[in-house]
Amino acid sequence: MIRIAHISDLHFGAHLPRLADALSEEILRMQPALVALSGDLTQRARPREFAAAAEFLRRLPEPVLVVPGNHDLPGWHPLRRFLHPWRDWRRHLSSELEPCIAEQDFIAIGVKTARRWGLHLDWSRGRINPDQLARIARLASGADPNALRILIAHHPFLLSAAMRRRGLVGRANRALSGLRSARIDLILGGHLHQGYAGIAGGMVVAQAGTAISSRHKGEPNAFNRIEASPHRIQIDAMHWDGVGFAVARRSLFRRPVLDWTATQIDGGTR
Repeated sequence: MIRIAHISDLHFGAHLPRLADALSEEILRMQPALVALSGDLTQRARPREFAAAAEFLRRLPEPVLVVPGNHDLPGWHPLRRFLHPWRDWRRHLSSELEPCIAEQDFIAIGVKTARRWGLHLDWSRGRINPDQLARIARLASGADPNALRILIAHHPFLLSAAMRRRGLVGRANRALSGLRSARIDLILGGHLHQGYAGIAGGMVVAQAGTAISSRHKGEPNAFNRIEASPHRIQIDAMHWDGVGFAVARRSLFRRPVLDWTATQIDGGTR
């Protein structure tokens, strides 16, 4: 059984400093085997926001896997967005946009779904392409047969009933088929600032709310505390209650043979 801290949408530049401190302390107490951060570390992709995000990441226990979101692209500087979209990301955070962490009992694969532009007016939307799917399959195939296979992306592969008007990651259906063939177990995402968990394509999908930003969308600041093995995944949505982070919702998933199945348990404990 491994423990994962899944955090998302920090939005440094529009963040709450007290929550940043509380979150880092909570994650240190967790002693997770992996910290997975699914994008939008900054609000406007400004250098000072990346610097603040980097300082926060240094407080977290390793290993930390972080992928970019659409807010980590320059939004108001067209030349920077098209010519040097990830320069400040690489300068302050990591040379990797799609990192991978492989351990004996899990492999965590990052994929960059944020794009500089698209054939639509809403450039906040994300996509995944065939080359990325091929890379994921190649990395997953090299993992131990009993290892948990985890994908971390910013944009959602599954929508909740309340989010039907929002867009999935581009090419979602094709991507889910490819990810299932690659034997991915768990997909972690953000973007929507609302947390939920469910099944898509026989895989477990966990969306995290916004961890520390002031940009709420119907729920408190939150992150996911996950305990996972090859046959059981428990996802605790940890909501900020003004004092600390407490379990607001628990989701259980089991894999009897090939595909994962879900059991939902509502309620909360600290």
